[in-house]
Parts: sequence; C-alpha cells; structure tokens
Amino acid sequence: MSDALVSFIIYGFAQGSIYSLLAMGFSLVYGVGGILNQAHGAFYVIATYIFYTSYLYLAQFGLAIGIILALIITPLVGGLIYFALIKPLKESHVGIVIVTFAFAFFVEQFVKIAVDSIYHNMPLLIPGTFDFFGLSVDNHYLLIIGIAVLLVVLVTLFINKSKLGKSIRAVAQDSEAASLMGINVDRILAYTLVISAFLASVAAILYVPEDFVRPAVGWTVLLDSFAIVILGGLGSLPGSVLGAFLISYARSFTNYFIDPTFSALIPIVVIVVVLIVRPRGIFGKKEID
Repeated sequence: MSDALVSFIIYGFAQGSIYSLLAMGFSLVYGVGGILNQAHGAFYVIATYIFYTSYLYLAQFGLAIGIILALIITPLVGGLIYFALIKPLKESHVGIVIVTFAFAFFVEQFVKIAVDSIYHNMPLLIPGTFDFFGLSVDNHYLLIIGIAVLLVVLVTLFINKSKLGKSIRAVAQDSEAASLMGINVDRILAYTLVISAFLASVAAILYVPEDFVRPAVGWTVLLDSFAIVILGGLGSLPGSVLGAFLISYARSFTNYFIDPTFSALIPIVVIVVVLIVRPRGIFGKKEID
C-alpha cells in the first residue's frame, strides 16, 4: 500500500476515535436535557491547559499529575456549569446557548491572559514508533485508539446497564415522568455534564500531544462535535460514533488525496447539507407534531 493510503487508514481511525469521545459527550447532554452546550469545547481547553501547565510547573512528577488533575477538575467544572449557569436558565434554550457560549469565550480569553496565545507542543505519552505497512507511526496512536475504543464501549455499557445509566435514559425519554418516579432530574442532568466533560478531558489528554496547545482549539472541537451529532442524529450515541468516523475519514481523505486546505470545510458542509437533506441525521428520530 502507498504511504498516503496507510496514513489515511491509521490517522483517520485515530482521529475518529477522538471525535467519538467528543461527540458522545455532546450528544449525551443534548439527548438527556435538550441542552445545546456551547461550552463543550471549553472543557477540552480547560483539560488541555491543566495538562500543559502541570507539565510546565510540576515536571518532576512527570505527566501523571497533569493527567490526574485534568480528569478530576474538568468534570467538576462541568457539574458546576450546570448548577451555576444552565439550571437557572433551563426553561430558556436560547439563554443556555448564550450563557454557555459566553463561558467558552471567557475560558479562551482567560488562558490567553493567564498563560499565552502561542502554540505549544506536548511530549507523547508513549514514545517510539511502529511499522504499519512500511509507514512509521507513533506508538501514541495505538494509545489513542485503544483508550478511546475502550471508553466508547464502557460508556455504552454504563448507559444501558447501570442503575444511574437507566436513570439517565429515563430522564432522556420523559423528564417529568422520571421526576414523578423519584428521580432527581437536576442531579441527572449535572451527571451528564460531568460525563461529557470527562470524555472531553480524556480526548484532550490523548490528542494534544499529537496536536498543539492553543486557546482557540475549543471552537474547532465544538464545530466538529456539532457536525458529528448533526450527521449521526442529535441525542443518538450510536449515531455519534458513526458520524465521528465518517467525518474523520472524510477529512483524512481530503488531507491525503485532495488538498488539506479544504479539510476544515468538511464539518461546515456536513452541517448545511444534513440540515437541508435529512435534519434528523442518520439515527435521529423523526419529530411527531
């Protein structure tokens, strides 16, 4: 196989794995609470900069301390965002969009002031390379694929099999009926934000060493996540995973076989085309009037 084809396969799958984590979190929050969380990319930024600043100032502890802090603090921020910003406005979908967008903008500007706006590199979590059909590929990509696939499976099992997961599904189906059954709806919605932020923080920790540390990355994450869930179907976790790999391979194909310049346009084109042709996405349910 040619190097371009091998790169298309391996890098497309790795990026699709990261997209799956991001899209599942975004879709879960929308599916359960109808919350179009514009701060989703901000979770990625928060985890990225916790990881990066820990690497800068706590290097004597290695990368582990940054990973632990990012995986603890970012989900806590997600829960706080629900109670401080979303819950007071949960009757206003427009208000939630505005306030979460404002939070995301605040996070971007804060890290520019507190750290800087220069692009930085992070070391790979696993050094070294392996040979894949004649192409030298970072071992780090194996870590990305392995952890992301494992998490997708675990989250799916958690939602379908655990007691809390069943409560989440109950709220997603009918929040009023769930409340009458004794389920604390606000707590469940907060949990979904926590899970979403956790998945975004894992995605950041895995992908930043292959990308750059940069304040504006949150908007790219938000756009990609939004395009994926629009394609797969808002609120559909299987649709999010399928959409993640479809968009990932579409971008990878553009990068290696057409022109990388056009790759960033893929999510925008997907959003416009899907909303016109099939607004509910691949697995989204048709709304009944």
